[in-house]
Parts: sequence; structure tokens; C-alpha cells
Amino acid sequence: MRALSLAELKAKGRLVLHGRHSPILVVHDGGRVFALDNRCPHMGFPLDRGSVEDGILTCHWHHARFDLASGCTFDLWADDVPTCPVELRDGEVWIKPSFGDGDTSHHWRRRLDDGLAHNLGLVIAKAVRGQLSAGVPSREILRQAAVFAVHNRDGWGIGATILTALGNLFPLLP
Repeated sequence: MRALSLAELKAKGRLVLHGRHSPILVVHDGGRVFALDNRCPHMGFPLDRGSVEDGILTCHWHHARFDLASGCTFDLWADDVPTCPVELRDGEVWIKPSFGDGDTSHHWRRRLDDGLAHNLGLVIAKAVRGQLSAGVPSREILRQAAVFAVHNRDGWGIGATILTALGNLFPLLP
């Protein structure tokens, strides 16, 4: 979709567009154009209210930092911000307004491992929800957590007890 002219974007620096499912932030920085989801993946704050410097976008709510080119975060607790492809044609900025609509289960599996490894409750919760939304059976999520617990803990602790209780509750959940 045509977003705006490159001259207009250079003058404004950034602009928020209405995407299919979420707002899209289009940014001009360092002679390059980037497009990403305007919602901070940490807690949903509008990223257009943040600051941009040297290819790094900083959310002004919790100061999560993101690489404009890849969307990757510099802060483990924040998660990566989805990006979408940008193309320049005859002085016009065109974007493909979709954010990786494919299989996201691998991403959320990796995030669950990150959350468990660094004891980040919000990341763990988002990863479990993300895997469930991607169609991963609850039994597989429980298995992933159990394998992590076996390989990374000394002995049976409260976490393993909670994990066992959760495994017993899964069949009762919708």
C-alpha cells in the first residue's frame, strides 16, 4: 500500500498509518525508511511517542529499545516489535501492511525459553498465551517447561510442584 511521499516523511520524521489489524509506524532515520507495529510489545504503549536516534527507537513508557531495521529489542523483557517490508518507488514510500502472518509458534517457543532462563514472568505469560494462540497443544507447552526445569534446576523445588499442579489442571481448562 502507498504510505506517503518520501519528501513528506522526511519533513515529518515519522507517521502512523492504519494497518489491517494494528497501527503501523513509518519512520525516516539516517536516510532509510522503516515500518513497524506502533504498539510496544512490552505493554502496548504507542511507539510514535518515543524517540529515535541512530537507528534505535526507544519507547517512552518503560524505555524499551528496538532496532528500527529488524525490530529486535535490546531488552529481553520487552520482546521484539514486528516490522513490515518497505519499498521506495519513484519518491513514494510503499509498505506491505502485514506483520509475519505465518506460523508464530517457533517465536513463542523461543520466548518461553528466554523467560524461563531469566525468570521473567511477563515474558513467560506472553509466551504461553502466544503458543496457545498459535495452536500449540497445552501438553507441549507443559513439556517444554518441564524439560527446562529438569535441565536447569538442582532438585525438586516449588516451581516443579507448581508445574505438576498446572499439568493436572490442563485437562480441565477450556
